Amino acid sequence: MKQLSTLLLLLACYSLSGCAEKAVLVGQPGPVIAAEEVVTYYIDRPSCNFETVAHIRASGGYFSLESMLANMRRQAAELGASGLYVLQTQRLEIREFMGTAKAIRCLPT
Repeated sequence: MKQLSTLLLLLACYSLSGCAEKAVLVGQPGPVIAAEEVVTYYIDRPSCNFETVAHIRASGGYFSLESMLANMRRQAAELGASGLYVLQTQRLEIREFMGTAKAIRCLPT
């Protein structure tokens, strides 16, 4: 019975928080910034020349697309990325989203 309670609690936490996988670093991370400073490029390609800091993947458990993107922005901010270049989003079920993005840093011109 205790195992069942623990399992149900873990499932509830998973469904409330979403499942953001660790970012895969492909560049040099920078100083941490506030998530509100990360610009989201959702439809259009970034207008700046940029370098990719990391690839981010999020799957399942998000109640809205915006909550998934907010979590991805937080991850990008922790890596010092100035932008989140969203590559793909998909609605899996009624309240379940997944997506992939690049955490990017705009280069000086």
